[in-house]
Amino acid sequence: MDQKRLTHLRQLEAESIHIIREVAAEFSNPVMMYSIGKDSSVMLHLARKAFYPGTLPFPLLHVDTGWKFREMYEFRDRTAKAYGCELLVHKNPEGVAMGINPFVHGSAKHTDIMKTEGLKQALNKYGFDAAFGGARRDEEKSRAKERILLLPRPFPPLGPEKSASGAVAQLQRPD
Repeated sequence: MDQKRLTHLRQLEAESIHIIREVAAEFSNPVMMYSIGKDSSVMLHLARKAFYPGTLPFPLLHVDTGWKFREMYEFRDRTAKAYGCELLVHKNPEGVAMGINPFVHGSAKHTDIMKTEGLKQALNKYGFDAAFGGARRDEEKSRAKERILLLPRPFPPLGPEKSASGAVAQLQRPD
């Protein structure tokens, strides 16, 4: 194989880095979703590569449902601090006041109120005009065709078929 040719993985990485840089250059107030999971951790790694040796020109946003393990919260805070990232944490105050949880109210209602509505609240509260969100296309078939999704401001209600991460730009390349 020609060593000058990029491998498939390196092509995906280069495209992702290009998108991250382009969004940072073209939008005035972008944000990167950071849920502490594998997908957002990979996105964070790519963003760090995109702006190395500098720091990220946008904050990280964790829409907190209150249902992560303590160690995950510690990891989130430690990671943001170690990388010099601004970390914003948002919890849906109405959902907290209502005591919404997945065991009593079911996962669909919990997801809608604590994740989807919480995300929309945070995007509107901080006035973000672009957001990075990640999901593996092999785990969520509906996301496989979407690479970048644009929504009008303020963010409209999402239908039940859309998840919170479906409301933001996704770093995926369609097959």
